[in-house]
Amino acid sequence: MRRSHRLLPALLPALLFTAPAPALAGAADADADAGAAATIIVTARRDTDRLPDLAGTLIFAGKLGDVAVLGDLPPVASRNLRVALADIPGILVSEVSNGAWASLSYRGLGEPHESWNILTLADAIPAVPDMYSYPAGYFIPPLEAVERVEFIRGAAGLLYGPQPGGAINYVMKGPRRTAGTDGSARLMLGSWNARQGVASLNVSDGRLAADALVHYAAGDGPRRVNSDHEQLTGRLRGHVLGDDLSLSLALDYYQGDFGEPGGLTGARMAADRRDGSTPLDRIRLQRIAPSLGLDWQLDDDTQITARAFYSRFERESWRQAGGSFGAVTPAANVLIRQLQTFETAGIDVRLRRDFGSNGQHSLTIGALGHSSSAPVAVDKGASNTDFAGSAGALARASRSGDAAALFGELKLGLGDVQIVPGFRLERLRQRVTETLDNSIGSASGGAPGGANGTLGNLRNISTVALWGIGATWDAAPDLRFVANASRGFKPLLYNDGVTFQAGIDAAGTFEASYAVTLEAGVQAQLATLLRVDASLFRVTFEDQVGFLAGPLPALGRFGAVAAGGARRQNVGAMRNQGVDLAMRLDLLGPDGLAPARDTLRLSANLQLLDARFTRGAASGFTPQYAPGHLLRATLAHIGQGGRRAAITLTSVGDQQGADNNVADFALPGYTVVDASIDWPIGRGFAVGAGINNLLDETYAARVRPGAGGGLDPGSPRNIFVAISWKG
Repeated sequence: MRRSHRLLPALLPALLFTAPAPALAGAADADADAGAAATIIVTARRDTDRLPDLAGTLIFAGKLGDVAVLGDLPPVASRNLRVALADIPGILVSEVSNGAWASLSYRGLGEPHESWNILTLADAIPAVPDMYSYPAGYFIPPLEAVERVEFIRGAAGLLYGPQPGGAINYVMKGPRRTAGTDGSARLMLGSWNARQGVASLNVSDGRLAADALVHYAAGDGPRRVNSDHEQLTGRLRGHVLGDDLSLSLALDYYQGDFGEPGGLTGARMAADRRDGSTPLDRIRLQRIAPSLGLDWQLDDDTQITARAFYSRFERESWRQAGGSFGAVTPAANVLIRQLQTFETAGIDVRLRRDFGSNGQHSLTIGALGHSSSAPVAVDKGASNTDFAGSAGALARASRSGDAAALFGELKLGLGDVQIVPGFRLERLRQRVTETLDNSIGSASGGAPGGANGTLGNLRNISTVALWGIGATWDAAPDLRFVANASRGFKPLLYNDGVTFQAGIDAAGTFEASYAVTLEAGVQAQLATLLRVDASLFRVTFEDQVGFLAGPLPALGRFGAVAAGGARRQNVGAMRNQGVDLAMRLDLLGPDGLAPARDTLRLSANLQLLDARFTRGAASGFTPQYAPGHLLRATLAHIGQGGRRAAITLTSVGDQQGADNNVADFALPGYTVVDASIDWPIGRGFAVGAGINNLLDETYAARVRPGAGGGLDPGSPRNIFVAISWKG
């Protein structure tokens, strides 16, 4: 695997030169008349890529957050989060070659696999199977239909959930708030037989509105065998758009079917990065999620928001017996079927009251109730084509949890200074009970064997108090200082102690993890054409749950772990610290260095990270997925009438893929460039095209336990073309 940093030296000095560093206002969205989406995490206007001090029942003053406005880019196709999140400093995208889920992490706070350490929302509704016990990022909204992505950094997001890695919210376009009808459609074709279509319709009379979205995507994928996918996403919403009271009812549906080509050893990846190791493994995901939202302005000083939500998630996978990520599995081995079903319901109610002589103070309080049930069934097939698991049951487990949270914040406006203390009190109950756990028997056939050790029976009850305090000082109209200190909480997961993942053993007991984040920064608009952000941060994380890669000696009732395998356990306390720098410069445009009707904008951000375990089993090692640097830069042309073009650079430093830094799990640094364009041709039509991985970098952004380390190679250079209509 080669390292390519040819463009890094050219961009790094320019970025560091702006070290006091993205801040205050962005270009207007061409669809502003469609109105802002109803969402708990919401920017006050659609023409900004910064969070306001107050929005609805939320207080953002005293917090550091980021907004990626996707309207500034050509439509982002094929779930390319590397491009979609390029304007959010420090979010690491650990790319999954079959695109089945989002794997994100932040500041080295845990393994990014399925985004376990970040709270993922869509229109402010949890978009995961269970926001406490199984917060996996299996659902990614169609990015062509996303207006913006909002991110609250680290534990400062404690009003939205306890996760220490922050809260990320995909805000969908719409509803239409003015009377009329509009619609759009887009068709795309790309490498490896990729095809994709998305269509939307919005209707409104100014008081009642409805919108619908359907998205279909399919393709063979970048790997030569078993990398195919087929996805269908649908959404139907109805809205009552009153002056003081608004209601929104939504029904979301998603289904995806994905081949899982498996990982590669370093030698096999060097020989052919498009090779595979598991030609029969597959995964199916399904989500049905109705939700109801209310926004009520009681009077000039009082607002209420309420959200009720339910979801049914199914995760069904088929893996060949005796296989592991990175190992070539014999074709004769039978399939193992695993079905996890998650039924989750919740209600979130918040109130904000402004007070003081000029309403300069604000109080927000709220409550969340949450409940889930998540049974698991594992069955053995009679052959490598038996997807029903007819040879017999291997495992059965019941899992359930409920949570109640109270939270609040107080914003004290003292002239140019705002002080914002806050709290969150969590009461969480979880239960995991195994009723069956049989050994697999023969990997190539035969009924399941006898009992596979002691049945798991885990119960956890936690009462956790979290706190935060933030402050802002507006030293000048275009200069703001922000500081925040917050405590976050990572609950135990359903898989902690009872895991069904091949290649990973689990310790007998786990402790929940706690984080304290300290951050201080400056936001400055140095001129109408240049804005900069800079912040220093330090995170301490106690009892981190991670994994140690084999070879490992036997521990308690667990046997030794061979090379390529891993043991999931509390790995220790970490200390992660660093700096985030960002800038945005309009080179051309109304406020640019040279006058022009269109805008040519350079935006860039850099995170420098020093991460280290200070205590525990991994003491002295670097945490997994904590690269020393993460640089993103985008050069975007934002033209009149919807003309868009962009080129995005992503540079990631060397990473460790296991918390004890075993060499087989190392991920060398890499640099990837993506380019795209979308150009109107008249009568509402536009054509688009793009090249992903323009320099054809050979790299892996992800490694899983397997045979000597299972590398998941990034996609080679690939192209797409598109045609769209809007009217």
